[in-house]
Amino acid sequence: MGGATASAGHRAWSDEIKERIRQRYSRLIEERDFPPGAARRILEAGYPPAVLDRLPEELIAAYRGCGFPLAGLRLAGVRFAVDLGCGAGIDAWWLASEMGPGATVVALDMTLPMLRMLSRARTRRSLSAGSVWPVAGDIEHVPLASGIAELVVANASFNLTVDKTAAFHEAYRILKPGGCLAVRELVREGELLREILEDPLADVTSLGGTVTEEGLRRAVADAGFTDVRITNQQPFSCVLSVQLNAVKPA
Repeated sequence: MGGATASAGHRAWSDEIKERIRQRYSRLIEERDFPPGAARRILEAGYPPAVLDRLPEELIAAYRGCGFPLAGLRLAGVRFAVDLGCGAGIDAWWLASEMGPGATVVALDMTLPMLRMLSRARTRRSLSAGSVWPVAGDIEHVPLASGIAELVVANASFNLTVDKTAAFHEAYRILKPGGCLAVRELVREGELLREILEDPLADVTSLGGTVTEEGLRRAVADAGFTDVRITNQQPFSCVLSVQLNAVKPA
């Protein structure tokens, strides 16, 4: 009886965290509550200057990432990619603009106003190369077939997951053998600051869900990925932004 109660409580807590995340990002979109200087922050994050010409202004203004996860990525042979926790879809849009004609990027997020913003931008401004398809879904339970993608990307998304093990297993599942994972993620050094640990909204604001670099590496390796590389550590608020690249064995 006690175990069932604890399990039910855990599910309720998980659902509550996810609903708070949806509400927070929905409010950001609906109220256009974005910090100023998005274009400058995008360039400082490492994005190519051409991104400002290729992306619709409303998507640029909604940038909430922690870096450029696609730096140095080779896209030869990539015909189907998935952006997990895409937000407004900046990385998905850039990917599609770099991929060849007929290529597809699925932009997956659980916040509907984010996806609607991306859909409106797609309607108003076509892409010259690949296409972007907004899809509603939870990255812990991705509504896509197994072995469908050559590339999975994410930007400050896994730190918002309640069950990181499940999320990385899903990324692994939807990749084809030999497929690549390219992620920009937040990690902590040691314990988080006390004010973060005591903040009931910490799990909703990207910081509370961070793990150590070793914890991130272990979660990715436990999902089955090989050639796990964590590089380009950069200060980000009171944590670090890192680049994570890994491969699903062929």
